[in-house]
Amino acid sequence: MAPFFSTIVGGTVGLFTGMYAMALQGRTVMKPRVSYAVFSAAGGLLGFKYYQFKQYEGQLIEKRRQVLLEKRAQRQAEAGN
Repeated sequence: MAPFFSTIVGGTVGLFTGMYAMALQGRTVMKPRVSYAVFSAAGGLLGFKYYQFKQYEGQLIEKRRQVLLEKRAQRQAEAGN
């Protein structure tokens, strides 16, 4: 569910960004354009890459947590002797 949601949100943000850019240039916003598809695809890709990054970040945090727990156990074992 999360990668789907991230991709949809990214695509929607990309679409609105494209529409905003067209409005700033004074062009008609609601006219169908190929650039909207490009903006939506780019936004969807960014949303999916954001999801992948968050997954990778979670793995790094978990690895670091394990290292810290091992060091704590080692210190406690040395202090107990």
